[in-house]
Amino acid sequence: MKFISKGLNMSEAMKFSGPYKEQLAKLDELIDWVWAEHDKSFVIAGDDKVYAFGGNGYMLVHDQSKWEGAIELMTPKAAITVKPDDNSKLTVISSLQDEKAVKQAFEEGISGVKQYYENRYWATPQTAK
Repeated sequence: MKFISKGLNMSEAMKFSGPYKEQLAKLDELIDWVWAEHDKSFVIAGDDKVYAFGGNGYMLVHDQSKWEGAIELMTPKAAITVKPDDNSKLTVISSLQDEKAVKQAFEEGISGVKQYYENRYWATPQTAK
C-alpha cells in the first residue's frame, strides 16, 4: 500500500534539511521498513487513518499521509513530534530542549521500535503485488 498524499510524491525519496536531517532520514527509513514488515490496522481520527507501531515503551504514530501530517516518536524518556508548518517545511517539536538530547531521543526511539519488531518470532509474509 502506498501512502496517500495530497501533494508530496511518496515514491520519491524525501530530502530533509536542518539540524535533524539525518534523524529524519532514519525515521523515514524506519517508517518504510515497519510498514513493509508489520501487519497494519488503523483507527479513524477525523478524516485520517492513524497507525501506531511499537512496544516496550517505544512508539511510532502517523497518519496515512506520512510527512504531510504529524508523526510522533515516543520513548520512555522523551516525545518527538514532526509536522509540516504552513509552508510545508517540517518542524521538530520535543519534550526535550537540548538539540543533542533530541537527536539522542530520535536514535533511541528509532532503535527501540526497530528492535521491538526485529525480535519478533515471526515475520509478515510477503504477498504478490
